[in-house]
This record gives sequence, C-alpha cells and structure tokens, in this order.
Amino acid sequence: MKIALVGGTGDIGTGFAVRWAANHEIIIGSRKADKARESAAMVLQMLDQKANIWGTDNGRAIIEAEVVVLCVPYENLSSVTGDLLGCYKSQVVISPIVPMGYNGTFFHYNPPAEGSAALMAKSMLPGGAKIVSAFHTICAAALQAKERELKADTFLCGDDQEALELVTGLALEIKSLRPLKAGPLAASSMMESLTPMLLNTARKNKIKDAGISIVSERCICRNTAPLPHAATRNTEGNCCYDC
Repeated sequence: MKIALVGGTGDIGTGFAVRWAANHEIIIGSRKADKARESAAMVLQMLDQKANIWGTDNGRAIIEAEVVVLCVPYENLSSVTGDLLGCYKSQVVISPIVPMGYNGTFFHYNPPAEGSAALMAKSMLPGGAKIVSAFHTICAAALQAKERELKADTFLCGDDQEALELVTGLALEIKSLRPLKAGPLAASSMMESLTPMLLNTARKNKIKDAGISIVSERCICRNTAPLPHAATRNTEGNCCYDC
C-alpha cells in the first residue's frame, strides 16, 4: 500500500515512516520536494536502506497514495487539504492533528468552528475522501524508536467502516500499540482534547514519553477448579466479587 506522509519531514512523520516501511511504500511529502527527499534519505539510513521510501512535494505525494496522513501542525491544515483539493480523490485520510495552544501556564484545546481538526479537514476535502482521526496521543519519540514496544492505546474515530478497519490494521503494525474505536468522526474533538491533557499531566508529574492506556478493573479469574457451591458466585454469575 502507498502511504503519503504529507508534511512528513518532522518527528511524527519520521516515526510513521520507520514503523510502516517494512510493509508499505512510504512517500514523504513537503512543501519543498528537496526537503522531502532529504528526509526520505535520512529514514532510509535509519532502516539500513531496506525500505521503499521516497520524497516529493505534498501534491504529488497525495496523488500517488492510497492513504494520506496529515503530519502538519493545525495551523497548516488548510495547506495540505483545501489548497491541494485537486490532488484528492478517494483516499483514506488520517488526521492526528490537534488544535491547541499554550497560555504560559498550561496547554489547552482550541477547536475550530467545525468542532475538531478532523471535521475541519472533512469540510475542505472532496466527498470521496474517507477521514479517520487517530494517533493523537502517541509519543513521536517513542514512535521513531523502531524496536520499542508502545504501551499505549490509540483512539480511532470515523464514519467509514472500511477506512476504520484499514487504520486499525496500520495501528496494529506498530509494536504493541492497541487501536480502540471511539465513535464517529463527530467524536474526534474528545480524542483530540486528550493531547493537551496528556502534555499537562506529563509536565506536572515529570513523565517522559507519556501515553494513554485504557484498563479494565475487572478481575480475570484463572481458577478453573469447581466451586463448592453457587453462593460463591456474584450476581452476574462470575466466580468472585472481583471478577
């Protein structure tokens, strides 16, 4: 599969390239093709030249790709969507973009009028493009460390089931990362807003390379021995009150 990382010369784009290059053709895009080619050469060096990675301008990267990942800051979203509208057809478009600001004390979520960056992207793309918001809370430094197992979850929002399954598959290619479906694209604002929360918490508590994982507090009972009597089960039929 051909994956375009538009604006992909930064940390997050490099991380996706490193993680997906084993199974896919990676096209790194930039406003300046020369910069994209330099980035592609750097990633190839990181992977001992064992990958199909090349660089070009953002427009050509989008045209060539089946999947487009928006690797730009929120402020540049329109430059890789509306400004390049003619380059899009029916690609799956992944948005890890978070509109947020910093007021000198803490990071805060600052959504556009559409409600989220993902919905803003949808409003600027043709109807055939299938938008999935994902990867908002994944640490770029951890993503670039190819052999590192990520302990976190990533939350996916989208309206197209096939696109969601495709992005789920891409997430599963990243070692130990768990993709969780979180709702339709309209729910993206809740996922995007996790990023400033995570950054604030990590700063206040000195947590490096922070991520988010959803846990279950339910007990998984491994005792397969017969129970002495039914009274030992709780009201839901489980074998202990913690299970």
